[in-house]
Amino acid sequence: MLIHDIFQTAIEDKIEPVIKVGERQDERKLASEIGSYVVTFTIEKWLDDFLEHYTDTLLTQTGEIGVWISGYFGSGKSHLAKIAALLVENRTLDRISATSRFEARIATSSKRDSIKRSLTRLNQCNTRILAFNLNTLVDSKSTSLPRLLLSQFYQAKGYGGNLIYARVIEAELDKRGKLEELHTVVERIAKKTWAEIQKNLSFYSKALYQAACEVAPDTFRTPEEVGQALKDAEKGELYNAQFLIRAVLDELETLEKTTGKKSRMMFVLDEAGQWIEDDGNRLALLQAFVEEAAEKGQGKIWVVVTTHEDMGSIYKNVKKLETHGDFKKIEGRFQRHKWNLTTENIELVLEDRLFKKNGPGAGEVKRVYDANPGLLRDMGQLVKTSQKLPECSEERFTTFYPFFPYQIHLIPEIVKSMRSAGGRGEQLAGSTRTLLAITQDIMRAGRRNYLQRAVGEMVSFDEVYYNLESSGEINPDVRREISRIQEAILTAEQPTKLTRRVAEVLYLIHNLTYIPRTIENVARLLAEDSADDLVTVRARVEPELKKLITAKLVAKLGEEYEFLTGERRTFEQEVSDEQASLRRQDLEKGLAKFVSTSVLGFEKIPFKGSEFSARIYFDETAVTHEGKINLYIFSPLEALSGTKVTDLEDRSLRPEEQQSIFVLCDRVSGFDENLKYYLAMQTVINRWKGDGQKSPDANKLVNERETKNLVDLKKKVEEGISEGLKRAQVVFRGSSHAVSPKPSQTPGETLRAELSTYWQTLYPKFEKLPVRIIQEQKAILDVLKGTKDVTSDVRELKLFDKAGQLDLNSPLLDAIRIYLSTRTSRKEHTLGKHLITEFTEPPYGWDGNAVRVGVAALVRSGGLRILINKKPYTNPLDGDLQDNLRVSKNFDKVELELEETDVSGEILSKVRSLLITLSGKRKIDETPAALAEELGIFGKDLLDKANKTVHWAEPADFPLPTNFQDGREAFQKIVVLTNPIHRVKELYSQLDKIEDYVSTIRAIVEFEEKWGKAYQEMRNFAVALSGVDYLLPSNGFSQGFLKNWEAATKAAIIAQKDVWNRLQSTKAEADLEVERAKGEWLDTARTQVQDKLAQLTYDIPNHKLDSKVGESLSGKLKTFLEQLEQEKQLAKIAGLPNRATKLVNEINDTIELAKSPKIDGGGIVEPPPSPKEVSHLKIATFTSQVPIKNLQEWKLILERMDQTVTRALNDGKEVDLS
Repeated sequence: MLIHDIFQTAIEDKIEPVIKVGERQDERKLASEIGSYVVTFTIEKWLDDFLEHYTDTLLTQTGEIGVWISGYFGSGKSHLAKIAALLVENRTLDRISATSRFEARIATSSKRDSIKRSLTRLNQCNTRILAFNLNTLVDSKSTSLPRLLLSQFYQAKGYGGNLIYARVIEAELDKRGKLEELHTVVERIAKKTWAEIQKNLSFYSKALYQAACEVAPDTFRTPEEVGQALKDAEKGELYNAQFLIRAVLDELETLEKTTGKKSRMMFVLDEAGQWIEDDGNRLALLQAFVEEAAEKGQGKIWVVVTTHEDMGSIYKNVKKLETHGDFKKIEGRFQRHKWNLTTENIELVLEDRLFKKNGPGAGEVKRVYDANPGLLRDMGQLVKTSQKLPECSEERFTTFYPFFPYQIHLIPEIVKSMRSAGGRGEQLAGSTRTLLAITQDIMRAGRRNYLQRAVGEMVSFDEVYYNLESSGEINPDVRREISRIQEAILTAEQPTKLTRRVAEVLYLIHNLTYIPRTIENVARLLAEDSADDLVTVRARVEPELKKLITAKLVAKLGEEYEFLTGERRTFEQEVSDEQASLRRQDLEKGLAKFVSTSVLGFEKIPFKGSEFSARIYFDETAVTHEGKINLYIFSPLEALSGTKVTDLEDRSLRPEEQQSIFVLCDRVSGFDENLKYYLAMQTVINRWKGDGQKSPDANKLVNERETKNLVDLKKKVEEGISEGLKRAQVVFRGSSHAVSPKPSQTPGETLRAELSTYWQTLYPKFEKLPVRIIQEQKAILDVLKGTKDVTSDVRELKLFDKAGQLDLNSPLLDAIRIYLSTRTSRKEHTLGKHLITEFTEPPYGWDGNAVRVGVAALVRSGGLRILINKKPYTNPLDGDLQDNLRVSKNFDKVELELEETDVSGEILSKVRSLLITLSGKRKIDETPAALAEELGIFGKDLLDKANKTVHWAEPADFPLPTNFQDGREAFQKIVVLTNPIHRVKELYSQLDKIEDYVSTIRAIVEFEEKWGKAYQEMRNFAVALSGVDYLLPSNGFSQGFLKNWEAATKAAIIAQKDVWNRLQSTKAEADLEVERAKGEWLDTARTQVQDKLAQLTYDIPNHKLDSKVGESLSGKLKTFLEQLEQEKQLAKIAGLPNRATKLVNEINDTIELAKSPKIDGGGIVEPPPSPKEVSHLKIATFTSQVPIKNLQEWKLILERMDQTVTRALNDGKEVDLS
């Protein structure tokens, strides 16, 4: 199958790669641009958010009126901007609306429904679009932005291109409805169409002036007056952002009045970044325009901007930005819609529009991949890149065939680097090369006729050079150099086509610093077939590279190759000259400057699970300064200069070197040459950097050499040191042996392992305490506070025995006590630094942090006191003591003294018995430390519970017994004491009270846990009940509950079991009584109001009162009834009958006032008597209980009935009972 036959699209038909936002006349083309648009997942999210925001602003104002679209060349910025504009405008394109066409592009979108909702709302608004490429407008760089946009605005309205004539004549006549007449008259006078006249207004100025006189004779009598008016306007008019925005808003206001719809204007400023360049004034104009549109328009004027770089980069590139306003302010206008199109997006577009395979084609490509999957993964992926490139998986290979996936990623990067190097940004005069265009052109018209080749052949990367060369992208100097390869190479073996192709791919990737330019990667770039393997292609490429190096067109830098032109050749020649001048002492001095522990591959020596520092010297130059052991390493350069193992053996026997180890690196071939190259290049770089006359290209080359090539050369020297260490000789106390590297170890790791074997001799006592404390400050505080849950490294110190008590016989504590005791016996004062020095140096090598933790443990146990400025400290919780133990510098200055303590056996026995009773634990040692420890645990747990209860009791208004408070204070005093002796004695002093305290605290804690919520409900009930107790039966259940409650709270005995049970019982009875009362109060109030409401229907007409009075009075009664049903508070429910009575009385008074007799002449005219109103009452109104069970229920019904009937009769009504 041919490559031509695998594609779903007609691959030979050229796709128009450039979308122009200003081309908006051809409806079919616009429809096609929507129909071909690929909506990726990311774009789908952007458009969904944008459309939702845009349509929301039809109802709300906003200052976020901007969309900033950025992306490299060909990423689809203009297309996306155009799509957004077409959607909000929603024109009909070839009989179908833009939104309907777009819906077809999101048929399977996850956000389809959301986007459709926004699209349907667009018909609520008329949106006008003003779109153009800023950079291509006539005089765009020399004309201010407001004037530029105003001119485009006027032209969009059909005015001429002369801004002054448009503003003074056409805009004014347009307001009068005479614009069309003006243009008709101009056409008649000029005998040309208006479209032709617009192209050259100056030529037809006479016709324009005469037409103005004919259409507006009341304003202009002669053409001279028109000309004078235009001159006056040009002198006095200020076309700034405010003027432009006001003109646009006036236009939108007129449209809204005409159409009856909301109106919007959207400016699409394509390629704004190229228009701005690095001109701060232009950026300031854009900023002023956007800010004015946001502040004055509040969502009526929108701005879409497209740039190659993102918004932040545009601002960084502008010179003297500080004079042009606040970036953050304009950023806020685009904050919601900042869209950055990436390679991933354009790859999806390519896949859809160009590379999409048909069924048989996809199958054929897959078979090609399956035939050599491993080979293709190797050849289709560049290696050791510092930036992740697309892998050559089956899926990606099938998608982008006949290109390798990584090639699609590299093409835009290469074009961008070329344009940046040429000072053109990403704009190419005359055209814009897109990834879509480049890839299609390579397949259609490359060096090889790919479309007619069999499936399996691949696009080699030199095709990119060939394509860019034909479009003028390649630097002319480079084109000339590569075209002269035939002349430059004068060797026995003449250059071939492959020689040139090798040079081309080296040039293409020379600015992509993340790609190593190794021979392997060059070979991969030149693969031509899916069956090509690395070994074969490498063999073809290698001789071509040698030809290019001989011709000084390519240089080899380490393992990489570089294409040389101009300054690069000069630089390499200077490096060669400098290299020849270096002497031995220059090499030694230069080597010493960059060697570090990272170069050596180690910094510390492992021993018994710990890492030991050592004072490391490299060729007698100190590399590290910490540690007690000296480690002298001699480089391959020293080995080449004649240093021998026997020399070092003699030196190691000296008394002052008994704690020193010597390492002599083996000789390494080429080490001195690599070092020379590195030092020579470094010198040339520094010389060029200091030369202010160097060109920008030279400065760029220096930066490249310094940041990449020099780094690579340094790495080569470091690798030479590692190679020397791999075969080094180790010397210690007169004997030597060669290191034995293991396959899995680095040279540094091997040497570390070798050196660690000597640590047993140097530190024989280390194994007694092979522990390193990492977080020493935390560890010291934990031990001082008696924290049980200490870190694992503290546990490894074995300070405590199995029972959790301090073990004074542990290796650390025993050694500290013996050392202090010995010095005390010699009457020597011991400072912290004496202690640290003793145990960190050989033969101990113990961790100084661990020693300080041991001191903290002795202080905690009461066996050691600290003197700070001669003042003794024994309390472990004292802040000064803690600080002086935590901070190593402070610890060095403190004095340490052993302290003897004692307590009687009787006290210990009684305290232990009490603790067993309280805690239930019997295994408690009868020692101060053990008792204090257990007392601390018990007391802390009890206090935690008590404090939790106190935090509940305060807001709950729970009365705590005095015994609870006294017990809490007693245990707070006990727990705060950290000296075991002091804690034990304090407990003993309150021995007769402690049990009672504990019992009370436990009881209250248990009550809160079990009944806390019930108590709060009961308290709220009591508070509510106390407000209405006078309305309840005097000897009822509610009164009884309140008496019990007041007595219990006053005595603080609510938590007592019998008291609490009694309160719960009486509350339940009171609850029932209150519910009955609430029902009665509601019924009474409801009945009064309902009766009065019914009576109003008779009172108003009978007394001949105004109907409005009746509506007002009945409204008050109905409102009361509605509120009555919603009332929940007990106090308010109890007051409802009184409120109802008051309301009814007010209604009666109002009626009486309204029906008072009026004075007529001299006498009073009495109103005619009205018939009595009948109140119809039903027995069921007074009870819901059927049958009536007892006499009490019957009396209650009679009482309610009597009240209602009596009230009706008093109101002058007749009563009908049924």
